[in-house]
Amino acid sequence: MKATELTLINEAITNSTAFSQLFKQYRPLVLTVLRPYHLRDFSHEDWLQEARIAMLKAITRYDGSRGSQFGPYYRMVLQSHLRSVLRKHFAHKRRIDATAIPVEDSALESLQERLALRSYEDGLLMRIEFAQFLARLSPLEYEAFEAAVISQTDSSEDPLLQRHRRALERSRIKILKFSREE
Repeated sequence: MKATELTLINEAITNSTAFSQLFKQYRPLVLTVLRPYHLRDFSHEDWLQEARIAMLKAITRYDGSRGSQFGPYYRMVLQSHLRSVLRKHFAHKRRIDATAIPVEDSALESLQERLALRSYEDGLLMRIEFAQFLARLSPLEYEAFEAAVISQTDSSEDPLLQRHRRALERSRIKILKFSREE
């Protein structure tokens, strides 16, 4: 291990600038390790924060005097930390906490009514948004989309779908793009 890298690791324990520089240096490794992980209500920034926590653990425990390399050690600590995060997230006794809605006894009666109203409102919003999506389609894309939705046969057998295959693909791309918009 280079002396400059070892110095940077030792400085990163107490110096936030050195820590940021070290994290930036190992960011490609972090992104590679984080790629397969996804949890609902867990943003990309949350995962990067967990990687920073793992790096802090790694730099406080790392001993480079024996010739070991920091990169593989950090990867091992990061993977272990991420497994701990996943175990905590998926622990059965905590799963209930993630879905629980804290309510007072007096509010318990109206909870079902509020949830039903919210569900109805969500349905109305979805109808409006779907109408906006359909308005974005060209007449040919609309015809292909309608044929695909209504068709009860295999798409390889339906002559209308075969004729509008490219229009249907454009519709698919537009619906994916529309669903990502806020």
